Amino acid sequence: MARKSRKNTEAAAASETAVLTYRAAGYVRLSVEDNHKKGDSLETQKALLSNFIELSTDIELADFYVDNGATGTTFDRPAFNKMLSDAESGVINCIIVKDLSRLGRSAIDTGYYIEKYLPSLGVRFIAINDDFDSVHDMENGAGVILPLKNMINEAYALDIGRKIRAQQQQAMKSGEYVGAKPPYGYIKAPDNCHKLVVDPETSAVVKQIYGWALERDGYITISRRLNEMGVEAPSVYAQRKGIYTQRNMRDGISWHPRTVSLILSDDVYVGDMVQGKSQTLNHKQIPTTPDKWIIVRDTHEPIVSREMFAAVQAHRAHVFEESKKQLSTPHNSNIFKGKIFCGHCGISLSRNRYNVVSGNEV
Repeated sequence: MARKSRKNTEAAAASETAVLTYRAAGYVRLSVEDNHKKGDSLETQKALLSNFIELSTDIELADFYVDNGATGTTFDRPAFNKMLSDAESGVINCIIVKDLSRLGRSAIDTGYYIEKYLPSLGVRFIAINDDFDSVHDMENGAGVILPLKNMINEAYALDIGRKIRAQQQQAMKSGEYVGAKPPYGYIKAPDNCHKLVVDPETSAVVKQIYGWALERDGYITISRRLNEMGVEAPSVYAQRKGIYTQRNMRDGISWHPRTVSLILSDDVYVGDMVQGKSQTLNHKQIPTTPDKWIIVRDTHEPIVSREMFAAVQAHRAHVFEESKKQLSTPHNSNIFKGKIFCGHCGISLSRNRYNVVSGNEV
């Protein structure tokens, strides 16, 4: 009788007693710059993760966590945050990604999550294409290559970012619109997302706003008129049309004087394209100085004439100069700013002060 190998016997016994010990989160991320890469599509990533889990005897899929259109240079992503919350609460104890770059492209932060944060929760981490498994590689020394790979991923993201910004700058100089959402009063051309065309529905509202401004109506009066007429605020209109998808619009459900002010000062309504008014630093939008703006004339159909626009700007400048002449008394900061909202319309309430003349008036 042939003698059975002890090694084969132990392997068979281990296979028979193998149980699912890991509930895995399949994390899938697709950034804007990855949209044209077939190998990084959401479907491809999910298929790769599913096949890997099917071949693993100790892992089962808990759920997929998908961040579509999210950059890897920041970790403030909805699905990623939900995944970490589930890891902290014990819903999952394993995270699987296609490769290290899907988790993130910041060398320091990615290293922190893999080497410190996830191990502190007892969460296993697997990057399939990088052949990394924290259960084995963090103990046998293979994890020393992690910082180098993360640095390469970060360098790639920085290089791609520079190329995208350069392309956007060139597009702006060519008079192409590069914004995600078209200005109120316009829509993007069906055959060219970088071309603005007049929106028949909202352009009439823009014309009305400029007409009232010529009649010397102030921002508050115009916004009140629009609300009384039941005209949808720009954010509400954009959401109904599928242009704007943010759910929390507490400050945008009604017309606000600032919205009117921005419309009355935007050169886009005379057919000019003014872009580059802000730039991204540390994932935050900050305004730029006018000398850095990119201005291209007559790129699209105007909604108001240049004469009307100039007349409105002249009146706004006059009102501004007159308001500076009024005496104002300094007062303490408003501790309730951004914390109190109208219970009816949801608009953020502001504090105003008026000078009251005491004594008899003629």
